[in-house]
Amino acid sequence: MICVVLFVTSFTSVRLVQAQSANIEGKFTNLGVQLTSANLQANLFVQGADGKEYAYAVVRGKPGHLIGYDMELKTVVADIEIKTADGAMDMAASTDHWLYIGASNGHLYRTRPGSQQIEDLGRALPETAEIMEMTAGSDGEVFGGTYPTGKVFRYHPKDGFSDVGKGRMIASENYVRSIAYQHKTGTVYAGVGSHAHLVAVDVKTGKKEEMLPEKYWNQEFIYYMGVAEGLDGGDRLLAWLTSTKERKTLVYNLSTRKIEQIIESLDANAIVKSLNSNQVYFTSMGKLYKNDLTKIGEKSVLLGSCNEAKDMRWGKDGRLHILTKYGEIRKYDPQTSQFIEDKIKVSPQPYGIQTMITGPDGKIWSSGYLFGGNAVYDPVTMKSKQYGGLGQAEGMVNYKNSIYFGIYPKARFYEYDTDKAWDAKGINPRMVGAADEQDRPFATAALTDKEQVYFGTISGYGKLGGALVSYDVKSGKVETFKDVVKDHSVASLYYDKRTVWAGTTIFGGLGAVPTQKEAKLFAWDPDKKSKLFEFVPVPGTMAITCLTNGPDGKIWGLADGVIFIFNPKSRKVEKTHKLFDIPKNPTHIWRVGFLTLHPSGIIYGTANGDFFSVHPKTMKVTVLKKGVGLLAVDAAGILYMRDSENLWSYKP
Repeated sequence: MICVVLFVTSFTSVRLVQAQSANIEGKFTNLGVQLTSANLQANLFVQGADGKEYAYAVVRGKPGHLIGYDMELKTVVADIEIKTADGAMDMAASTDHWLYIGASNGHLYRTRPGSQQIEDLGRALPETAEIMEMTAGSDGEVFGGTYPTGKVFRYHPKDGFSDVGKGRMIASENYVRSIAYQHKTGTVYAGVGSHAHLVAVDVKTGKKEEMLPEKYWNQEFIYYMGVAEGLDGGDRLLAWLTSTKERKTLVYNLSTRKIEQIIESLDANAIVKSLNSNQVYFTSMGKLYKNDLTKIGEKSVLLGSCNEAKDMRWGKDGRLHILTKYGEIRKYDPQTSQFIEDKIKVSPQPYGIQTMITGPDGKIWSSGYLFGGNAVYDPVTMKSKQYGGLGQAEGMVNYKNSIYFGIYPKARFYEYDTDKAWDAKGINPRMVGAADEQDRPFATAALTDKEQVYFGTISGYGKLGGALVSYDVKSGKVETFKDVVKDHSVASLYYDKRTVWAGTTIFGGLGAVPTQKEAKLFAWDPDKKSKLFEFVPVPGTMAITCLTNGPDGKIWGLADGVIFIFNPKSRKVEKTHKLFDIPKNPTHIWRVGFLTLHPSGIIYGTANGDFFSVHPKTMKVTVLKKGVGLLAVDAAGILYMRDSENLWSYKP
């Protein structure tokens, strides 16, 4: 069994100690990219200074690519590598004809429409890991929201970067997930998460005002926003409020800053007012609608299928130009109600491997970040094949001839029978259940003698209290046991034919502040469905993110950066050994690396980008390769890992 120990924090790294580099006999082979996709993350219409119309898109990959499409020529005229980033969440077109790209590495880039050059303007604000969303202001300025610092930045060619709100929008929150700008007042609106808030910011003074009623603060995000300007009675702000159970769009009258009504959930932040009426166009559930927002309670009018609109604007041809998340360009004529369609053709790009196991078919199965999908490498034919249809799997586990996938978000569980053909639109794989208010099913265990599969989950955004989830293969019943250890999530699982052993993390979903101090190991009786006992195996540690079988019937675990060896018969920790240091004040600890007992009797592992071996008796750690992570081992004893997007094998 392989266990998972991924550690995630911002701007700091784990340091492996007592490790030695050595030339150990063994062969490494790069097996190549496993997952590719033409997924477009950011999409935007922009006009050049000469009035030419373009559509731009960012293809997520290693590296990300910025694609420029000439609307008149109907061809791609720019394809630029964003060499230091794998993509971008959003873009903004300034009034002085710059296209700004808010990248996944926290840097802001810019280019001129139609140009083949791109400029890196640097990190938006200190400690910014990612720019979440952007909007254009007046006179050449652009604004963006940051993660994990929860701030709003302004950039202007003359002034550079500035912190608009002089600090976080909300003191305890990490995300400014959405952002909008009102030209009439020069106000920036920031949509906050993981606990929802809506903040109006005066750009000149930095003064902040909360606009979201307190009854909504327990929701997750103000996820998308857009301003419909020039409506009778005042500009309207549309704010999409999300939670684990419901989603709604709040319509604010910005003259009063009060909620006037609630309408359909938005697909994206693309909102455009009609050229000659109070009608506002938007998409919801993959369809285009219009609604006169000045008439409270008026039902939205369905105009046609559209997919999710990432940007909309009125073109020079008088049509409503719609750019979808799939790179589709749709032109809607309000006079004839007809659509004209086109598509930006882009080349697939490699993207990273998120999770990896050896399947019951002996093949190496992987799932991707952040677009999901699956790839299968066959050690016999030495070829890979890619399958689509499933989202990002945080955990995978074998049961007989099937693979069970724990999918993010919303902790959904799927079964795939490897003896049958992959049919994502049919019933193989098929969804077997979900865990309410949970998000990331990292931990897995198969109880083959009881015909059950277990998952351990991390709670949803802004929430504490993960869950232990059981799936009965015979009956198809899913049971969720939440908060087995108060305010802890379940980060690791191991089954020894009698007891389910679970390691916890004090961290919950992103944005949740821990209330507990130490990680615990607990024993679970799968027959009585109850906790037997719990204790702290390594005092002072925050997360037990690995439990696996070791030599002599012992359980090996990782608590933060400490290996501990636990005797399930005596219920005592017999030995501890420090592997690496955990930086202070991490944002969360979910996974750090992987450990497995090799048929040779050696423990192999990955952590902090290192592939290493551990001698069970001496506990000597030897680093064998740097720059890799994840771990799987096949029936022949060959180990597999990845360097983000490439699969590697190691034959000892």
